[in-house]
Amino acid sequence: MSVDDGALPGLQRIGLVRSVRTPQFEGITFHEILCKSALNKVPAASMLPFRYTVNGYRGCSHACRYCFARPTHEYLDMDCGTDFDTQVVVKTNVADVLRRELRRPSWHGETVALGTNTDPYQRAEGRYALMPGIIGALADSGTPFSILTKGTLLRRDLPLITEAARRVDVSVAVSLAVGDAELHKDVEPGTPSPQARLGLISAIRDAGLDCHVMVAPVQLAVLPDQLRMRPRQPRHEPAPRRATQMQPEHRHPRRARLGDLAKQGVEVLGRVGQQGQHRRDHDVAVQAGVTDG
Repeated sequence: MSVDDGALPGLQRIGLVRSVRTPQFEGITFHEILCKSALNKVPAASMLPFRYTVNGYRGCSHACRYCFARPTHEYLDMDCGTDFDTQVVVKTNVADVLRRELRRPSWHGETVALGTNTDPYQRAEGRYALMPGIIGALADSGTPFSILTKGTLLRRDLPLITEAARRVDVSVAVSLAVGDAELHKDVEPGTPSPQARLGLISAIRDAGLDCHVMVAPVQLAVLPDQLRMRPRQPRHEPAPRRATQMQPEHRHPRRARLGDLAKQGVEVLGRVGQQGQHRRDHDVAVQAGVTDG
């Protein structure tokens, strides 16, 4: 393991403790910080179905080409391409800060969304294990919560999530945008395979939890493939709930990644890619609840 005490100015602003590289996570640098807040309030104008989020990480090794959160890395003086994939900010004290915030008299137990910015079960979670503390803090305070992930590491926390669901309302959703294995390697190169995520959906249901499937962003060139995807389940059981979402690529992700997709032979219609160009990056970040420290 190597430790680098040098830091970019943007990291110094958000409380950097140290930057770490380990052989187990080749090519990835973890920037460990002490955050001042854990709960992010989402503006009402965003029209999202939740008002609060918690994000334990900034940046994501899943490296999804279409990720709308990429521009938020520029606030840290990093780029929205490779840096977003390989320079991961870790809020090492997020669970403790969250517990403190949930004890405030002003907190009224509104639903908290996990996984709105970067994936809470990305590879970094295997090293830092922030989610058990976050889930425990929410359940102990009587706060309902939702989880959205592509990460099969969620299996580790299924007993904890199941126990929490006996105490508060819990919603679990798995994001599954691409079913084709080869296309998956091009579009979501750092994520578990589609088959592994189908297995995760089955495991969640086997644990007695409902599981939503988020087929997003819908990419018109591969829409038939996306709509065919469904996990196996016994005939007497209903299929998992599935949601689709047309998500235009915002300006910075488009600049950083659409060229890569074109090289791989994935047809992305120009007007779809251009729909989000006039949206301000800050508005995107605020709506997702990711402008925290």
